Amino acid sequence: MSRRPLWELLFQRFDPEQPAELPEWRAHRPLSPADAIGKALDRPFGIPRVLLTGTVGTGKTTELLRIAQARAHKEFVVFLNLERHFHEVVGDPAALQQVSPWEVCFLAGLALLRSAEERLSFAFPENHLRDLGKAWAALAKASGEVEREPELDVAKLAKSMVLLASSTASAASGPVGAAVGTSLSVLASVADAGKWSLPFGLEKRALPDQDSQVQSLLRCVNVLVGLVQQRASKVLLIIDGLDRIEDFDRAKSLLLDSQLIGQLACRTVVCGPFALRRDGAIVNVRGFSDVPPLVNVPVLSQADPPKPGPGVSFLCDLYARRVADLGAEGLVPQPLLERMAYYSGGRAREFVVFIRRLSEFAWDEGTEVATAALVDRVLDERRRRRETGLHRGHIRLLEAVAADPDHRLPEDELAYKLLTYGALLPYPNGSEWYYPHPLLTINLVRVKPTGSSR
Repeated sequence: MSRRPLWELLFQRFDPEQPAELPEWRAHRPLSPADAIGKALDRPFGIPRVLLTGTVGTGKTTELLRIAQARAHKEFVVFLNLERHFHEVVGDPAALQQVSPWEVCFLAGLALLRSAEERLSFAFPENHLRDLGKAWAALAKASGEVEREPELDVAKLAKSMVLLASSTASAASGPVGAAVGTSLSVLASVADAGKWSLPFGLEKRALPDQDSQVQSLLRCVNVLVGLVQQRASKVLLIIDGLDRIEDFDRAKSLLLDSQLIGQLACRTVVCGPFALRRDGAIVNVRGFSDVPPLVNVPVLSQADPPKPGPGVSFLCDLYARRVADLGAEGLVPQPLLERMAYYSGGRAREFVVFIRRLSEFAWDEGTEVATAALVDRVLDERRRRRETGLHRGHIRLLEAVAADPDHRLPEDELAYKLLTYGALLPYPNGSEWYYPHPLLTINLVRVKPTGSSR
């Protein structure tokens, strides 16, 4: 019997653009920040706010979903994925690279508005919604995004968003702090909400936190937060997607020069740009508890990087969990899974890409079991792609990192560019260390054997 249907299912299950939304698909990650974040949120004093950073593709969204799911019985959870919002709703993914702190706060207000009305049957007073709309319009004009202040229906605008929120039948009558949900559910864009029409990420003039109009918008959002928390439950706002910000100056303007996002009056977990770790800038971010960054699982041995490290088993477990119900035993032999895990560099998304591409090649050939030749074909294709655009300066720097016994980050501006694009990878075990992406060591970057002087 042909195994093509199984290869097709593998293709569907291993989508690199979709996080592991099913709890049973989430492998236990070594050095996961989930426990540390959970403890911070459990503290009864102050307003816990946590900043999570990490390189792109390491599984941060999956970890945030794990946290959101675990907290859904403790708080009213609102999960706002900014990358998804700018891609699917705004229709301009590049605009996320220019988003301002007050725009993030406005989107947080819309997300809470939509979630509370639909999941808690909470009716906000019309005057508060009008105030929020006027505050955005005034800021859009002051920053140069629009020439004249538009009138907008924020309730209708909120319905065009795509969110995750606590799923509950009714919590409005419960005491403050009561458990309000047992799971998360998707709030899709409502058909009659219309197309998103607001300009975002286009500001020509930055506005400081102390600007009266910026403070007015923050107050409007915090009034909505206060209304929900007074009549229903504590709010946990999770903001994902800011890790996509690549430019250090923009990252700095969001969370270092500005404290606006950290002044939202609710428990908050923000997935921030890895660029903030540059030159130790993150230690100066105020208003947030920092947790260890979520970087690549150590699929390389720190003492001898050409050899596999302990993180290989995590990615093999990730695969096993996603296929556990498919009757796919032996479809991809264990040595081949381990080979792909190593050459993924410990990037969960890249490993998922490998499996998906393997499923396509295997379906084409109608093979019963994955072969070494097919895996080599996948890796060779990804290697060539990974090598694209690297010049001699890049290669020299990567080889220097590989040759350094401690594998420390070089004093070179190129290092930050290589980190941004995944050619140089950070690893977490012990003090943070760095190594070229393993795919680059196949052919382009020369790596000396450990202990060799040649």
